[in-house]
Amino acid sequence: MWLSAVRLLGRYQGRNGEIEIVECSWDGTRIYFEDGVRQSQATPEGESVFTYVKLMAELLCRSSNILVLGCGGGNLATRLAHLGKRLTIVDNNPISFVIAHKFFGLPDDLPCMVSDFRRFIFEDDTLYDGIAIDVGGPGFQFNDEFNDETCDALRARLAPGGRIVMNVTVLNDIDPTPDRIAARLAGDSLRVWIVDEQGIEDRNAVIACLPEKQLKARPAFHDALHGNLEKWSIRRGRLHRRDLACGSRNG
Repeated sequence: MWLSAVRLLGRYQGRNGEIEIVECSWDGTRIYFEDGVRQSQATPEGESVFTYVKLMAELLCRSSNILVLGCGGGNLATRLAHLGKRLTIVDNNPISFVIAHKFFGLPDDLPCMVSDFRRFIFEDDTLYDGIAIDVGGPGFQFNDEFNDETCDALRARLAPGGRIVMNVTVLNDIDPTPDRIAARLAGDSLRVWIVDEQGIEDRNAVIACLPEKQLKARPAFHDALHGNLEKWSIRRGRLHRRDLACGSRNG
């Protein structure tokens, strides 16, 4: 039944495995599978069905010049571009840019840089008032990739008043990964909120490291948060950078 309900639009070999793009007959959305894992799902115009993409875009509404790390189907970048943001997109898989343009409506005039995201941030000297992080894929280890050095380099790319918003995969309710990475990204200068969907295994959560003392979001943010049958909620980060240092010294 599943095979008869989707149409294969393209098959490609990417750096992390085979990529398939299929179109769903019931709603016309297209799915980006990488090594069998659903990475993106959106309309042909690039409007994502994933709540976390909408939340990330709204959390970056105050930014105008945004570095987007990770492309996939390009849905987050497309949404930000439609909001009038100036973007630089980085992905180490060049075929992702081809797919995002061909199947998901990524605008043609956006700078697309082929690079490992860590190499790019260590070599780049541009300052951005927003950094959007949506990297991952089969076998990706968030805790290893976003170590202290990498998170310090990311924060160093922020202009005054800048913010970092990141999508991270959470295994379960006791997984400490989002809090650990959030504490590293925030350092001593940013405040942390985590937008999460408790009770769901292998879920997406959004880390927001912002300069404001309060999370003052537009109505569109709350519409995305509550306008579906999902159970998203907002909480403060549970760790501070000094907590990680103490934990390291203690064992």
